[in-house]
Amino acid sequence: GDGNPNDEGDKRIYLYVGRDARPGFQYKMEDILSRQELHGAPAEVATFEGLGGEAVRAVVWAKDAGVVMFPPFYSYPDIGPGAARDIRNFARHGFERSGTVVFVGGGLEIKVMNDVFGWEVHPTYVKGPYYKDARYAREDSTFGALPDMIPEVGNVFGAKMSTLPPNSRSFYDSFGVSVACCARVGLGRACFLAQDFMDVVRDEIGPWATLLEALINYE
Repeated sequence: GDGNPNDEGDKRIYLYVGRDARPGFQYKMEDILSRQELHGAPAEVATFEGLGGEAVRAVVWAKDAGVVMFPPFYSYPDIGPGAARDIRNFARHGFERSGTVVFVGGGLEIKVMNDVFGWEVHPTYVKGPYYKDARYAREDSTFGALPDMIPEVGNVFGAKMSTLPPNSRSFYDSFGVSVACCARVGLGRACFLAQDFMDVVRDEIGPWATLLEALINYE
């Protein structure tokens, strides 16, 4: 890329695996991502365990940080104001292949996203199936090849679309509730996927895994 030193080289997904992350998620997510690509290269995962200022800063300033992913939380994580600011700046200064912050899960994860980004997104249960939103999940986007509909797996708490921040895009939704969306943050983006992958059996995981891959590659 031109002008942004952070856009050079392959990017990795930095996955939070600290004590307030749901046990077992790390291995499930590493297994899913091991079959996926990030911007044309095999997805590589790095993990981090701390949410203190220095730990978060080391992640968001890493040259190979393309995506920062927060898992379903076991309890409310202690993200201080300094760490939250660094996460916002990571998104804000994002470039073509970095600056994506992804939250996967449900109501608790939406609350964490709200607290980090200063939003007021309302989590809402929504029954499946969920339909591809043609306005944004266009043929030329990373969602182009995905199915028109994905099934409900587990209890799905999505984001009420009328409460999403400006410059948001919903890719799959039903009855005014998005289960896969991104909001522009400066040059980057914060994305939410309404699936914690915890109670999903292997043969049900496919559509949601491809949805995650489309989200982390979305520009």
